Amino acid sequence: MPEHKTKIPLLGQNVLVAEVPILKAEEKANEYTLEDGSVIRFRAVATAVLRLEGQYDADGNPVYLVKNGQVVTVMSAPENLRRKGQ
Repeated sequence: MPEHKTKIPLLGQNVLVAEVPILKAEEKANEYTLEDGSVIRFRAVATAVLRLEGQYDADGNPVYLVKNGQVVTVMSAPENLRRKGQ
């Protein structure tokens, strides 16, 4: 699938971007142990990647925006926090 170019509103301007197809994804999860005794796993999932046309960082690399969603999974929770009757 080729890149698709469009304009999006960004910081009060319409900016030309190219949606760059994702060919491969390796989404690693982060795991957190919370003070209340729960353990959760968090993962960000990219849904689209946009390259800002004609925009570069200080090293000359293209600038990208990543549209994403988050997945949170409760790995474990103490009995006192769990809903009764389950």
